[in-house]
Order: sequence, then structure tokens, then C-alpha cells
Amino acid sequence: MRLIPPICLPFAIAFASACGGDGGTGPVVTAPCATPTPVVLEPGAMQILDAGRVTNCILLPGASTSREYLVVSYSGAGSETNAGTSTSYALSAGSGSALLASAGLPNVAAPWVDAVSQPNGFHERLRHAEAALAADPAHRLQEAWSRTPPPLLQVPIVGQRDSFNVCRNLTCTAFNRVGATVRVVGQSGVIYTDDANPVTSESLTDSDLNALSALFDDYLYPIDTTAFGRESDIDGDQRVAMLITVGVNELTSDCTNGRIIGYFYGADLITSATGSNRREVFYAFAPKASTASCSAVTRSIALRSLPPVLIHEMQHMISYNQRVRVRGGLAEDLWLNEGLSHFAEELGFRGIPDSRCTASSSCFSQFVSGDLSNAYSYLSNPEATHLVTPGDNSGPLAYRGAAWLFVRWLADHYSTDTLLGTQVTRNLVQSTRLGASNVAAIAALDFPTLVGEWQLANYLENLPGFPQTGRLRYRSWNLRSIYGANSPAIYPKPYPLTPDSTAAAYTRAGTLRGGSGRHVRFQLPAGSPDVTVQLRAGSGNGPPSQTAEPRIAVVRIK
Repeated sequence: MRLIPPICLPFAIAFASACGGDGGTGPVVTAPCATPTPVVLEPGAMQILDAGRVTNCILLPGASTSREYLVVSYSGAGSETNAGTSTSYALSAGSGSALLASAGLPNVAAPWVDAVSQPNGFHERLRHAEAALAADPAHRLQEAWSRTPPPLLQVPIVGQRDSFNVCRNLTCTAFNRVGATVRVVGQSGVIYTDDANPVTSESLTDSDLNALSALFDDYLYPIDTTAFGRESDIDGDQRVAMLITVGVNELTSDCTNGRIIGYFYGADLITSATGSNRREVFYAFAPKASTASCSAVTRSIALRSLPPVLIHEMQHMISYNQRVRVRGGLAEDLWLNEGLSHFAEELGFRGIPDSRCTASSSCFSQFVSGDLSNAYSYLSNPEATHLVTPGDNSGPLAYRGAAWLFVRWLADHYSTDTLLGTQVTRNLVQSTRLGASNVAAIAALDFPTLVGEWQLANYLENLPGFPQTGRLRYRSWNLRSIYGANSPAIYPKPYPLTPDSTAAAYTRAGTLRGGSGRHVRFQLPAGSPDVTVQLRAGSGNGPPSQTAEPRIAVVRIK
């Protein structure tokens, strides 16, 4: 029986292949590990060791009965930098007190790649640009973040005309001024359509727009504001504007790797910023005929796509207000900001009845199937993708999967309302702390340790025979059941994370990236000797760079 309905994905997903097998490649030589640290655990227990400052060499005890351990070598670095944190490593294991170590092994980890889609790159450039605006002293002085709210204006009325600046290019450094007309006025939002939108049989009807407005009022807006806090109202019109414009379609010149569906830009909340519309506004694509490089945006595609975009981008709008305008702080680190917005999509699935998701087969399919696909891509090869992504790169969609999974896991274990995670989400957004420091404060636990527990949970989640207690699991999802129920129709494997597996000897060289690492299962038969495991720098016998906060997480499975 499927615990969750089958996933219906609107777009094709490219999956990364998992790296399984024993990982034993290349020559080996004997290297000393004179005093390995014994890791003595009962089944279900775990230990995390600081490989940079305490010990980079551990001993897994053999015994008369069979034993199984999961070892994750990872980087616990949480600082967001332009280039990202990464360091080379060599992981080796062997029986007895002498360790078999790798000698000059190649880096076999899949490389971290730059943006795989134009839409992903566009959105990350917006986040970087608005972060720079928030940090600019000139804007901070001119804005006077704590000023008295503006006087309330007259609520817009249907048929009223207005104009907006819409990004003309992918860096949003140039704008088109478009005329637009109010089509629907709701309790929380007002929908405008661009006067230049094509008028065809696929155009959104008044009924469509009224339904979208009602969904925003009844569910999208209250879900986001409950989870994260309130948005600003810098123009005093008591509404969030939604502009449906062909200008968004025109941002994607080639849809081969996806298209831009909609966006929010924090510059609109900074009245002194170039191109600012000086109001709370979302931008969304419009139905439009196909071109040589882009398929048509039909009415059904638009109606299916817009609600998840709105609930996702609303988190960005609220975050910018709460952090920058209300508290005078800086924009949240990119990885955590995106993780929270993807969590908002999940909240749409949890909070909206299927009867209101008529454009898709279910709210599950409409709001969270993309998150699960991104997570699958990440779990297929965690070593290949940062959790704490480089600030100057948009990264593959797998990084969004990692960020969503991490926020989901935090909510599972550090919020009193596990499914919704309100305690965690509100505390993360209504803060001036950034990224890893923000997370550590919420959990009252250091970030490298949190990353280690999360990495263990990513494999142990609903693993048959492993006790599903404590933090080494997800409380709100049975990911093994979901992926298994939709494999091989959608997902190639029943579960994406396949650790390397060995009875003793093991060698691997690769790269540790901030928040990610390598999973290895040690399955020791009855009567096997002790196994020594060492995590070293890519060359030499010393530990990996301390900048990467190298750690070894170990759990005894049985």
C-alpha cells in the first residue's frame, strides 16, 4: 500500500547516478595509525568525532557476532562564502592496528556543477542582489527601516490601471515599464494582468483569476504568514500585488533547461533602489504561444504552476521584511533562505485540501513533488553537492533538495508542531542571525554536529530493522516508502542513497563540500578483527583542512 499518492511530475527530471560498490580503487600502502580512537556503541547508538582537532582515526571493534556500522565522513562547515567550502580527502580502512591507506588516488567524486538551469540562476542572482541592497549603508540610511508605517491608501478597485517595472534581463539591472489593469481584489492580494499579454483562447479567465485570488486569501497567505510572519506594507494599500505578465515569459530565451515561472525581488521593498516598484509585488508568467525555443504556456500549465510559485516567493518576501526592514539585519544566507521557501511549498501540500488543487491530480503532486525530486537528486550522491552552497553560484537543483531536507529534519526534531514546524520556521525568519549560526541557535547544538546527525538520518530514515527513534530519522515523511512506491516509474531506485559497502578494506579519494560527505557501510562478519578507519587530507597522513570542519559520524546499525 502506498502511504502517499503517486507523484505526477509536470516536467522531466534528470537524475544523478549513485556511486555504490565497495569504493576500493587504486593502489594501497600501509600507513601508521598508532592510536585509533575506539568507537564502542550499542545498536542504534551514534558518535560524532572532530577529525580536524581531536582524532581522524577510529577503530570499529570486531566481535564474535556480526556487526554493522554506518560511517559518514563530512564537512560541517557552515559559513557561506563566494567560492564555497570544500577540501580534498582520502578515506581508508583496514583490519588490525595497521591501516590500509590510499596512495595518490584520483578524485572520484562527481564534481559540483554550476547552474543547470536558467531559472535557478536567475533566482539566485536576485537573492544575491537583494542581499547586497540590504547591506548597502547608503540604502540603510535612506530607508530608515524602523520608520512609522505609511498612511493607509485606498484599496485598489477592479479596472484600475497602474504601471510596474519588470526585470528586462537575467541580472535585473534593466527594466521594462509595463501597464497593467486590476482584475481581482481579494482580502490579502490584488491580481493585475499586463495590458500587453496576448489575448487568446488560452488566456486566464475571470473565473481562473477569482479562484487564484481565493486560494491566496484562504490558504497561501495564511499558511505563509503563520509559518514565517508578516510581510511589509510600504505603500499602505493593505494588499500584496500579483502581476501576471508576459514580461516574465520573455526572461527565458531558451526553455531547454527550464523556464522562469515567477519571482519576487527585494528591491521592491527598498524605495531608494533602482527599479523599485515601492510595493509588495510578485511577478508571474502568462499563457503564451510556443516559440522556436520554448513550448507554449497553456492555461492549464499556468494554473498548475502559479500557486506553488506564490507560496514559495511569499516566504522570500516575508523573510526580507522581517530580517531587513523590521530588524535592520541582513538577508538570510542563500541555502537556508531557499530551504525555507521549499518548506513553504510542503506546507501548501499539508494545508490545502485536494478540492482546491483542481489544476493537478492532488495538492501533493502540485506542491511537493518537485521537492521530493530535488531531494532524490541530492540523496543519489550527497558528496557531490554542498548543503551550504557557494554564494556566487546557483548550483544544481540537488542543492535545493538538500536545503529542503535539512529544514524538514530541523522542524521534525526542534518544533513542538512537528508537521508544520512553526516554532522553527518563525524563529529562523524572525532573526538577524545568519545561516548556520541561526540554525545552531534554534537547536542549541553546534552546526557540525547537526549536519552529522542529519547525514546519518538521510540513510537510516525508515531503514528496516533500525529503531526509528531520536533524531536519526524523519518524523514527518517515510521517504523510503514514497520513493519505493514510485520506482521505477518515476525514480530509478527504490531509495536513492546507496552507501559504499565493505567488510573491512576500503579506499576512496574525493572532495568534502560544506554540509555534505560520504556514506560507507561496514558490514563485519562474526569473528572479524577490528577495523581501523582514517579520514585524511587528499595528500599526506594529516587530517583534512580544519576550515572544512571535518567530522566522522558513526552509528551502529546492528
